[in-house]
Amino acid sequence: MNSDRACAVAVGLLALAVLCAGIRWGAMVAGGADSYGYVSQAGYWRRGSVVVQEDVIRPSPWPGAPLTWAPLGYRPSPNRPGAIVPLYAPGLPLLMALGQLMAGFCGAFLVVPLCGALTIWCTWLLGRRVFDAPGIALWAAGLVATSPVFLYQLMNAMSDVPVTAAWTLAMVLTLSRRPLTAGLAMCAAIAIRPNLVPLAGVLIAWTVLVETRERGLREAMPAAARAALGAAVSVIGIAIFNARVYESALTSGYGTTADLYALGFFVTDIRQFAAWMAAVETPVVLLAGVFFVAPGLLPPARVPFARLLFGGSLLVVLLSYLFYRPFDAWWYLRFLLPMWPVMMLLTAAALEAIVSRWLRHAYVFALTAAVAFFAWHGLHVAVDRRAFDLGRGERRYVDVARFVAAHTDPDAVILSVQHSGSLRIYADRLTLRYDALDPLWLDRTVAYLESIGRRPYYVLDGGEVEAFRRRFGGANRSGTLDWPPMATLGGTISVYDPGNRRPDASPLAIAGTRGTHLICDAPQSWPPVLRMK
Repeated sequence: MNSDRACAVAVGLLALAVLCAGIRWGAMVAGGADSYGYVSQAGYWRRGSVVVQEDVIRPSPWPGAPLTWAPLGYRPSPNRPGAIVPLYAPGLPLLMALGQLMAGFCGAFLVVPLCGALTIWCTWLLGRRVFDAPGIALWAAGLVATSPVFLYQLMNAMSDVPVTAAWTLAMVLTLSRRPLTAGLAMCAAIAIRPNLVPLAGVLIAWTVLVETRERGLREAMPAAARAALGAAVSVIGIAIFNARVYESALTSGYGTTADLYALGFFVTDIRQFAAWMAAVETPVVLLAGVFFVAPGLLPPARVPFARLLFGGSLLVVLLSYLFYRPFDAWWYLRFLLPMWPVMMLLTAAALEAIVSRWLRHAYVFALTAAVAFFAWHGLHVAVDRRAFDLGRGERRYVDVARFVAAHTDPDAVILSVQHSGSLRIYADRLTLRYDALDPLWLDRTVAYLESIGRRPYYVLDGGEVEAFRRRFGGANRSGTLDWPPMATLGGTISVYDPGNRRPDASPLAIAGTRGTHLICDAPQSWPPVLRMK
């Protein structure tokens, strides 16, 4: 077996390992805002509309009622009274809806692991099209597969890994001189994360330059048009979606561009991204810059205008988030994940050049040892930062929902925040976001719900207990939480019944799910039809 085929087999096994890891340790639960938002939107797409009419909204007497009835991942519809709409772009939910058509409810959770495997394979293909040495492509795929942020997002039903796979595939197809299929890959990528649409301009510009150099400008324009067609379809589709759902083609579920971007965010973003990158990826990734400042030190690229293609791609991703509203958690490096295949490929090429130049006599051993060390470091950091524990932790959403389904009436209303989405899927209960409820209105809201036969309960996760007391305790009798919860899970999640405030009650222990992390059983009725009786 020649070296190229051996490397291809190794990458295939690596991609399979990534797929298996995502399924085995991934969070196969629609729990928090992102996972619930994407999975539930997939269900509504299958039903035919992502505009969710809720008859409970209009009769509700408290101020700001529409927002209280919108679970995490949703917001009130700006143009349809009594309805809520999703926050997220439709690309990933549509892929999840396709997965559900083929594999049932669990099909939605297979999309990210499959895209993880595709990312690894496309990183290898990208490396083979750019550099002669198959080892560079292999090491690049290995560095992506063992990256802590990649592994962390592999375990979440979120858009970061799918958009990375789509853009890497688009780049591979562009370099393969297949503009039409590259345009289709761009179409999927833009639908998943619309703010990265300038990346399409980089790929189309490269196509124009290469085709013009080889065949002339007149012959280049049809190829560029085929590539642009796919991107244009997605851009137009997103504009229509935004206009119909959010009233403006330029407004997303998160708001306007001014709501998300500001020059003042630059210093915080660059400081955080640099610190996180150094901590979880090590400064070795700075070697990728050698390709731009001293390209003669690296193996020659087999494609023309490679610095334009790779530099433009890296720059677009960085600029898309250096002025973006900052978040204070290391795994928000996920925003930059679409540049990982290029960055790791250039890092691997720099490592190969260093070893071949200064450690020529121990080339194989030194390069293997270097890549093995950085791969080990990535896995160690991923384990230390609990990437492989995410699936286990997310089971709590289903455990609590099963308890609520078994111990409350189907017409109950659950006041919650973190569980406001998962309870709708796994318990089939209507939820109300207490964090959007006026602090003076808790007692009156409880009384109103009881008056219409919708008994209220509180489901509070971790620090939400104290936050609930601070928000409502001063002005509401039922906000003091000075009675025992009806049930607890692991000492962190509490279920309260404000209609039964017995001080001597003994809380029930919610049984936790044991065994495998895979929990994605379909609810009996999904998507739920939320109506007032």
